[in-house]
Amino acid sequence: MRRITAVAMTALLSAASMSVPVLGTVLGPATARAAANADVPTYTPGVVGWPSGKGFDVAYRASTTNVLYRTFVDGAWAWGTPLNLGVRLVGGPAVTFAGSSPHVFGRGVDGRLWERVRLSGTWQPWAKVDALVITAAPAAVGLPDGRVEVFVRDITDQLRTKTYTPGTGWSDWSSLEMTADSAPAAAVTGTDAIRVVVTGRDHAVWTRTRTGATWSDWTSLGESTYSPPGIGADAATGRVWVFVRNSGTDRLRVRAFAGTWGDWQIMGGLYVDGPGASYAGGRTVAVGRGRDGALWSRTITGTTWTGDQRAWVPGPPAGVPSSLRGKNVTRIPTTAKVAALTFDGAWDSTGVDSVRATLQKENVPATFFLVGDFVRGFPAYAGQLAGAGFRIGNHSDTHPDFTEISDAVARTQVVNARTAIFNAVGAEPRALFRFPYGAYTASASLW
Repeated sequence: MRRITAVAMTALLSAASMSVPVLGTVLGPATARAAANADVPTYTPGVVGWPSGKGFDVAYRASTTNVLYRTFVDGAWAWGTPLNLGVRLVGGPAVTFAGSSPHVFGRGVDGRLWERVRLSGTWQPWAKVDALVITAAPAAVGLPDGRVEVFVRDITDQLRTKTYTPGTGWSDWSSLEMTADSAPAAAVTGTDAIRVVVTGRDHAVWTRTRTGATWSDWTSLGESTYSPPGIGADAATGRVWVFVRNSGTDRLRVRAFAGTWGDWQIMGGLYVDGPGASYAGGRTVAVGRGRDGALWSRTITGTTWTGDQRAWVPGPPAGVPSSLRGKNVTRIPTTAKVAALTFDGAWDSTGVDSVRATLQKENVPATFFLVGDFVRGFPAYAGQLAGAGFRIGNHSDTHPDFTEISDAVARTQVVNARTAIFNAVGAEPRALFRFPYGAYTASASLW
């Protein structure tokens, strides 16, 4: 980390001039219509199988920060139209069924856990669960008797859990005794049995199970990832599938449990964050974002996997407003007495841990302007910042003085940094750029 800076956000390029083509064709051909730019997925989606086994519900945070809700239906595996559940979230949502009712959970902009549930076909208003500040997307599992268990990461990166029991309400939080590098994921694996998975400080996947009221010890499943894992489980047989985005290749990998753990298998794809996953009706589905920003799915039936299938083509992220394009913004118009806290990440990772810990402890939002070289050199730290929900901006690819380079080189610097950031951590820095050294010229307005 370089320094704390005052606000200096520059809208440099339009969305069109900063667009980057999908790298490679490993995700297969497009098969769905384009959607509006309000329907651009961000973060890991929440996925849950229907109790009937006939399909899945998928909840995801759009670029508008609203939660959108779609069905993924058996047969043709067609995606339904999005339902806007409102609310502004930081990070992705979790979704589960308790009895016949879907519950959606997310981390609100106040840092607290929020819930929305559908009862008798009607969505109830969003409700805050309690005052605990959380620092990553939650996980949730529901049981046929209506109980719901949620898993969160607190301001010290410790995992916690609490249970909702119909007629009784929410229990207190209890510690799961794990310092986590990512958001958790969880699945029901049997009668009153739950398995939790998370990325640990060593970037390996760790797991712990609960049967009744008894928790096992934590066990490492190995692998290497900077993203949240996904998990699907067949509660009838106890079979489990754990999915990760490999840190070296960005490809999806899976490890299955059927009494004993098998080896990690390469699935393919090029993902920008971890996948969501669930099991229903004899199928396990994993859903995650590809390098084109779209959601892609892979489904296993028995031992047969489908290829990667694109859900729909998202519209482009919103472009820079014409009133701001090409201008160096040092003050945001507002009557409120607020300041925008920003940081640069350029040379090394010194200070990332302490800065992030302080911001999380005080529940303070901030924007981190990252250099492409920083993201490539310290992907784990970049992933921690994006995974914690901090806004990510573009600080060039190699940190040159923009007054000493051509417009063409400047464009390459911005585009290459955007590509590095998006491919590494899934954050879209498109609308925010900060000039290295604060050095800019009038010609910048022409870019």
